[in-house]
This record gives sequence, C-alpha cells and structure tokens, in this order.
Amino acid sequence: MDAQGSYAKDFGPFDGHHWMNTAHQGALPRAAVDAARSALEEKVRPHLLRDEDFFEVPRRLRGALAKLIGAAPDDIILGNSTSYGLDLLANGVRWQHGDEVLLVDGDFPADVFPWLMLRTRGVLVRFIKRQREGIDAGQLAAAISPRTRLFCTAWVNSFTGCAIDSDSIGEVCRDHRVIFVLNASQGLGARVLDVQKSPVDAITCCGSKWLCGPYATGFCWFTPSLRESMVPTHAYWLTMQAGDSLDKMRDYWLRTDLGARTWDVFCTANFLNFVPWRAAVEYLLQIGTRAIAQYDESLVSKLLENLDEDRFELISPRRGNQRSTLVVLRPRGAQQANVWLARLSACGFHVALREGNLRISPHIHNTGEEVSMLVNALSL
Repeated sequence: MDAQGSYAKDFGPFDGHHWMNTAHQGALPRAAVDAARSALEEKVRPHLLRDEDFFEVPRRLRGALAKLIGAAPDDIILGNSTSYGLDLLANGVRWQHGDEVLLVDGDFPADVFPWLMLRTRGVLVRFIKRQREGIDAGQLAAAISPRTRLFCTAWVNSFTGCAIDSDSIGEVCRDHRVIFVLNASQGLGARVLDVQKSPVDAITCCGSKWLCGPYATGFCWFTPSLRESMVPTHAYWLTMQAGDSLDKMRDYWLRTDLGARTWDVFCTANFLNFVPWRAAVEYLLQIGTRAIAQYDESLVSKLLENLDEDRFELISPRRGNQRSTLVVLRPRGAQQANVWLARLSACGFHVALREGNLRISPHIHNTGEEVSMLVNALSL
C-alpha cells in the first residue's frame, strides 16, 4: 500500500488542518465516531440500553484487543490508561524487602512514578543510563543484579523516537528470571506485536494514541503465570456478577474464577468510551497491523528522505529496527523549536514540542501529499 491517502477518507474532516501529532492524541476514525453517536443516543434514550449490554461491551472490546496482540480474550485486562497497568503491577506483585526494580533514565514519567512509590516498602529502584540509541540487551544484562525483580521501559521513547528491540530485551529478562514490563503506548497500532512470540511478561497501553480511541481508554496483558502470582487489590461488584443476570445481585461471594477480569478497571461497560474504542480497534484490525505499519513507515521514509538536514538535526533513528513513527528534530542555528512550532501551526500543521525538540508523528489518516507539504513548510 502506498502513502497516497488510501485511509484518509475514513477520518476527519480536518478542516484544512494536518494532524501529525498522533504520539499525543490519535484521530478518531469515522467508524468510531458513528459508534460514539450510537452510544450517546442510547444514553439519551436509556430504554435502548439492555442489561446484557453491560457485559457485551467489555466482551467485544476484549476480543478486539486480543486479536490485536495475539492473546486470548480472557487474558485482556481493561483499563483507562497506560498507568493503570503499571499501577496494578506495582501494587499487586508480592514484593520482598530488598527487591530491585530497574528503570531507564530518560523514560516517560508513567514508567517511573509507580515504582518510586515502592521505596517505602523496601523495594530498591535503580536507573540505567540511556544511550542516545536507547538501551540494548547487553547493557541491560550488565545492569541486572541478583536483587533485580522487574524491568520496565517503553517500547518507543516519547522524547527520542527510539524503539528498543523488545525481543532481545525480553530474552535477557527471561534468562535472569526478571519480569519484563513493556509500555507499548507509542508503538502499538503502528507496529506489530504478538505476545505469543515475544518474550514479554506484561504489556500496558493507552487507547488514545496509535489505537485511535478516546482519551481515558487503555488495557494491559500479563502472562497468566504472572497474573496468578499477584495479589488482587480491588473487587468490583459488576465483575463479580459476570455470567449472572442483574435481577439477582445480593450474592456476596468473592469470586476467584474471574482470571484477568479480576483486574479490570471499574465500569467496564463505559459506553461512551469503550464502544467507540472497540470500533476504532476493529477498524485497525480490518486494515491489518502489518499493512498499517508499512503505510506509516512509508510516511516516515518520505519525510526523512526529503528533510533539510542543514536546517534540522535528526534526533530519532534514521533507519533500522530502532526507527519508529516518531520523528524528532532539533533545529540548527539560532531559531528555536518553539518558533518552528508556531510557524508550522500557522501553515496548518500540528506537531508537538517536547524537551526543546519538534516531534512529528504521522499515522494512517495522513497522506504522502501532506508529508510533502510538511517538508515544504520546514524549508521556508
């Protein structure tokens, strides 16, 4: 598939604007907009809501997310953010005094704060210094100590656009019996991930970026062995009701047969968020994760092939497996990134300013023509 806009018709209208900031917020496809309208209509007319919808909505979303990562639907945990899954792990793992968590210096804050809270419980938190090209398996292996219990990092770094080799990292963790937690939020939806093949123990991801869903959506997946070793930290009445009708609810038996659903965020029907998100994920699945990855890669290639490097330093990787769909540029010379941000905005291009750099993140709603127009705007 070329980058001439085969999918653009399924999004928008953007009213003359060019959204190239998916790493911040993804655009809703029209299929999700239609689903949101239907969900809103049911709330306007509550007689349209059926009791079974409270179970059907999470069931269908679980199924779509499972297909996305090659998991079993019963192993999907529904959340509201990337942080939700990290918080579950931080509070659910059976920590011992002196256990160590390894993190990457320069990672996104969501990958850091949940573990820092464990210091009061005697858990050590240690940072690995990140190289410009990111962390590799050899560096991680050298950093692991006998105390290391868990390693957490982002699949794609939000600030550098550098992707890690999650398979080689995962193999190191498996060899040392270290839990490998992957924040997939800046990759999933633009890159292919199969949990049946990848040696990762836990994935957590938001739905509002590359998965093109509403804000306050997310999910996580833990290997069954990890999940079953954890201590449940909450109990939600509607989850306990799973499989039963809503006409008899005063059974206070605390069920232990719910599997991943034990860990779900509360209010998993969440009609106004989960219904359109499910439609967005099903839309992506219809295209195919590999086709999307190839399309997005073609947009990035077109941008980098025509970039004026006398004017901009490329911070993100140019090629190889470390390259992602986040293109990070640092202006050379006297003009600062915020000046370029304003200039691009005046031309209708919406990108991000992060750590003094421009971050450009196109997705399937963008076209090759838009990328050419962006290149021209960066040359003015």
